[in-house]
Amino acid sequence: MIILDEIERRNLVERFLRRCVTYANESIRRKSKRGQSEDEIEKWIIYRDFTLHAAEEVAAGDLDSWLEDGPVDFEPGNQDSES
Repeated sequence: MIILDEIERRNLVERFLRRCVTYANESIRRKSKRGQSEDEIEKWIIYRDFTLHAAEEVAAGDLDSWLEDGPVDFEPGNQDSES
């Protein structure tokens, strides 16, 4: 079993999310090129923007509690929001 420290976990999740953003950008490009509906493209834009925001929060350490077993911090300054 491989055990990652906090920085390694953060980097791994951030890299995954940024790859999702790249994939979404390419999907948007392909869908636009094929002339797919604006509604379908808008869904991908929303997904991309949300995922980019999450990647930035992970990179900043704002979601470190999400990378651990135990309570998840949903509010700033509240380390036990899940209970």
